[in-house]
Amino acid sequence: MEKSHTSLYPDEGELFKSQNLKGKTSSHLVFFVHFLGGHKKVLKRHIEFVNELGFDAYVFNVNDSWKDYSYVPVSKKSKKFGLKHAMADQIENHLNLFPNYKNKIVFAFSNISASAMEAIARRIETKNAKDVKALICDSGPGMDFMSASYNLIKHQFQVKSFFSRLVRTPILAYGWSPQLNKDISADLEKFPKNFPLLSIRGWRDLLITPQSIDQVFEPHKNLKWKKLNLPEAGHVNGLRDFPSEYRPGVEAFLEQFI
Repeated sequence: MEKSHTSLYPDEGELFKSQNLKGKTSSHLVFFVHFLGGHKKVLKRHIEFVNELGFDAYVFNVNDSWKDYSYVPVSKKSKKFGLKHAMADQIENHLNLFPNYKNKIVFAFSNISASAMEAIARRIETKNAKDVKALICDSGPGMDFMSASYNLIKHQFQVKSFFSRLVRTPILAYGWSPQLNKDISADLEKFPKNFPLLSIRGWRDLLITPQSIDQVFEPHKNLKWKKLNLPEAGHVNGLRDFPSEYRPGVEAFLEQFI
């Protein structure tokens, strides 16, 4: 893969151009949004994977921590309080950086997928932007955000005290968004008819259950969505630990854009 010069883009963004000279290439840009507490470097496998398939890829560092904001996380565009909405601002700004790519595929992870959906819906509503042609969601988002917050504190933050977990859970959940992901439905309703979407889920995910993910997508008849089930996978570890199942499923979805 050929890497662009990092300084061209904010938030340490990088554009990786496909060097798939022997195979097919696509005009679609795969636009990555990493998971909460992640970093662009954790998506190296994913970038190399889509580059091999003939797609250019873009990745940046999401401002996904309270410390990234001077006071409290509030969206400057929607005026809504919550980390979810503030991150949607950043994602929207990065999507707007590439007017030369008329076709984009957003590839987002965990509950930050909800922020990506918000950014896509905003651009459709305010700019009539139709450049995002598909969405891939790996390990999220989930409709039951309170449970996801508790699971995050227990399993990822490894807080051992049950009482401490109970106290921290609503703080984390409402700091994410007072709507607790219930506003995802309004965003998805703005997506075009037959919008292609791939939902990847690990059946052993300790943070977001497949059932919670299904509750996000099932009500929306405008989505042409498919599931990629990984029976042994956990949270966002599909490509790393189960590539023989992950790669063919994602490749089959992306083939329609080559």
